[in-house]
Amino acid sequence: MSLLFAAACKNEQAPSPVSGGVNCDVAKITTSYALTAIQTNCTNRGCHPGGNSPAVADFSTATTLKAYINTHRSTFELRAVGSLADMPQSQGFPALSQGMKDSIACWIAHGLPDQ
Repeated sequence: MSLLFAAACKNEQAPSPVSGGVNCDVAKITTSYALTAIQTNCTNRGCHPGGNSPAVADFSTATTLKAYINTHRSTFELRAVGSLADMPQSQGFPALSQGMKDSIACWIAHGLPDQ
């Protein structure tokens, strides 16, 4: 005599990850990180490389990026790292990830530190 046991599998949805964001109190975001992120997503895609870019939005070097943020901080925060930020918006590229926006916002909040 053989017994047949049937076990049912149940597909349960995993709990959503806790969204903690970047803790600016402890995060150490440097100019090197911010510049690399911005060059990858904003400069290398042909939008803000200097030269033929929008007149004042030259993100090709740390110096020009910092100068832009220092003189146009509210615009940069609104367009690049704010809750409604939509950059990069050309050529069908997605907006920056929330983690990247949070990291760059921390860098700005800490005064654009190099180290």
